[in-house]
Amino acid sequence: MNRAIQRNRKFAASPAPWFLTRRARYAAALGLGVVLGMVWMLEGAGVPHYWTMTRELEQTKADIAELELENAALLDNIRLVESDPFTLERLARERLGYVREGETVYQLVESP
Repeated sequence: MNRAIQRNRKFAASPAPWFLTRRARYAAALGLGVVLGMVWMLEGAGVPHYWTMTRELEQTKADIAELELENAALLDNIRLVESDPFTLERLARERLGYVREGETVYQLVESP
């Protein structure tokens, strides 16, 4: 019986392989996490994608500001056409070729 106890102690005292130790498992998990983090940051879901989306957002904001200014100018033109008779007359003369009674119109034609 003494021999059996010694043999069990001998097997129990042997160190575990390096890949089964807790420290090795934590190091492997940490290394895998770092590698996956770097892949995520350098691929489509990471930093380059963030930069692209930030540039697109800035461009969209600039486009919106430009369209708002253009919209305000068009609203001013609408207000002038609806309320200012001189603006309405000017547009009718320029775009539709209207002439007042008694006015003489001279049309210049280029010769070919």
